[in-house]
Amino acid sequence: MLAPGDWEFELVEMKSPGSIWNPDEDGDHLLLAASEGYTGRTGYVEETSGAYYASRLAVLEHLVERDRQAKALVLRVATDEYWAPVGVWQIRESVRDALNGEAATAETFHDAARRLAPLLPISHDRLRRKSEMVAGVQSTLDGF
Repeated sequence: MLAPGDWEFELVEMKSPGSIWNPDEDGDHLLLAASEGYTGRTGYVEETSGAYYASRLAVLEHLVERDRQAKALVLRVATDEYWAPVGVWQIRESVRDALNGEAATAETFHDAARRLAPLLPISHDRLRRKSEMVAGVQSTLDGF
């Protein structure tokens, strides 16, 4: 998801029960997230590591091509069918494909997140609890 605004980036990964990254078949989706604000990060991303940097690169390339900045949220689902990790290049290419695909629009960032919720394996409320960007959506004075 891209939304107008100053640069902000977040990756939220949802790893299915029974997957190579979440072997507990009777458990819930494992949620991992990392983010950065306009001023960037001061340390290495531990929780999502290479996936964060691969998806961030694809988003930044997309924005540079368009001479824009934006708030960017990448939602990644790793199902139990994804049994052979092939490297972060696959994440980078998937994000590139998504950004070059057919775009959908929403009135607000919050509306976009709500529209995506039924497509995700977790509830919107659970996403809000894990995602700083989804949880932090607030109106600003310039929005009035």
